[in-house]
Amino acid sequence: MNKLIFFVAMLLICNLTFAQKHNHGMAVETADTTNFKVNYQAGWQIYNSYVAPINTDSAVVEIILQHDRAIDWKQEQFVGRIKLASGVPKTSQTTSFMLMFDEYNLRVEPNGRCYLWLAKGAIPDGDPVIIPVKVAYKR
Repeated sequence: MNKLIFFVAMLLICNLTFAQKHNHGMAVETADTTNFKVNYQAGWQIYNSYVAPINTDSAVVEIILQHDRAIDWKQEQFVGRIKLASGVPKTSQTTSFMLMFDEYNLRVEPNGRCYLWLAKGAIPDGDPVIIPVKVAYKR
C-alpha cells in the first residue's frame, strides 16, 4: 500500500513539474482575475487571486504568481494591479511576508498597483518561479 501511495504522489509531482515547464500560459487560463490584474507584459502569470476587505480599515490580498524569466528579485517588480476599489489603500502600504526563510515585501499603492521584491534571504532558484503571496494591510 505504501508503494502505491508513493507511486501516486510521484506521478502527481512529475505531472505538476511537466505542466509548469511545458504549459506556459496555463496559469493565466485558469486564474480568477476578477479583482486582480497581473502584469502580463513583464512576464508575470497568475494561478489565483483573492482580494477582499477584512473590516472597515483593512484588506487582504492572496495571489499565486509565476515568472518564467530571470529578474532582479532585489528590485521592486510591478506584478499587477488590484481592481477592487475596496481593496486599495488610501496611502502606500508595504507589508512583509515569509516564504520559508526568505522575506518578501509587497507594496500596494492607492491606484492599486502592486510591487513585489525579495527583502532578505536567497534569490529564488530556477525558472519558472512560483510565489504565493498573502498579506493584509490598512486601507
